[in-house]
Amino acid sequence: MSHQKIRNRCGMTRPEIMAAYLEHRDNELLDGVISGAALIAAADGRVEPAERRQLLDFLRRNSLLVTNTRTEVLDFFERRVREVEQPRGAEAVVEDLARLVGRSPARFIVEAGREIAIADRCVDPREQHALQLIRTALGLRRLRSEGELDRAEGAP
Repeated sequence: MSHQKIRNRCGMTRPEIMAAYLEHRDNELLDGVISGAALIAAADGRVEPAERRQLLDFLRRNSLLVTNTRTEVLDFFERRVREVEQPRGAEAVVEDLARLVGRSPARFIVEAGREIAIADRCVDPREQHALQLIRTALGLRRLRSEGELDRAEGAP
């Protein structure tokens, strides 16, 4: 009998289990990227169209728009921005991101955050601070200065 046909107690085959695992992992990554992007985009008090476009571009380039439409992603992003803007909302998002500490999505989330921070060609100190909060929550080293973010992105 093939392993492909054996079902576990929940009635799932190995390929079904693997597909469910990969879907969960992709959803977790998408949630992390959007949460970090919302935190950074809202940090300066306004979410610019360039930041939305950069988020969609980042997700498209990294094949994360495969299972979700642009509308679904932007709706989720806007909901997350509203959450961030609530009292203690940013703190809750940072705590939620901490569940990914030491895992592979962490650097991916930071990279998306960097792109969102420079999307409007002006890195606000509050966006820089939000990026450092995300890095800390994910267990990554902190940036030493705003200039380090600029150098990392090739900005003047």
